[in-house]
Amino acid sequence: TAYEIGVRLVGSEMCIRDSPWTLKRDLKHFSSYTQNKAIVMGRKTFDSIGRPLPNRQNIVISSSMLHEEGIEVVRSLEEGIAAAENWNKENELDEEVVLIGGGRVFAESISIVNKLVLTRVDCEIAGDIFYPDIDLIDWTMVSDESHTKDADNEYNFKIETYIKN
Repeated sequence: TAYEIGVRLVGSEMCIRDSPWTLKRDLKHFSSYTQNKAIVMGRKTFDSIGRPLPNRQNIVISSSMLHEEGIEVVRSLEEGIAAAENWNKENELDEEVVLIGGGRVFAESISIVNKLVLTRVDCEIAGDIFYPDIDLIDWTMVSDESHTKDADNEYNFKIETYIKN
């Protein structure tokens, strides 16, 4: 599963600790969706979060990070997926592995993901980390939630879930 944030914009190297937008309902959805699951991310994504996310198996892909409490460090996407699958099996959980970014993880995984949870934000923001182009003709939308801008959500946005045909 890939969890994409943005139409294609995922973030910016310039402000990696700051999301390009404030969408509390999307963060709640992300938190709920990833609870008690294995999440795989690159080191820059982990750095932007700043800590292991609770109630999840945090797996970080890095060639330079050392072991840190609350995370499992692996050296490649393949190792990350294998670690997540092993954790799922050990804990008798569904086989879902959630890839939460960043750009390199999304680019390397685009040909193997079978589910997409996309947050499409109605805005134009400069950034330099984008989700790869994907032709949704080979995908079926299975859910679509629209959210309206309000005091806690800076922009209108939609959360769409697709399954690969």
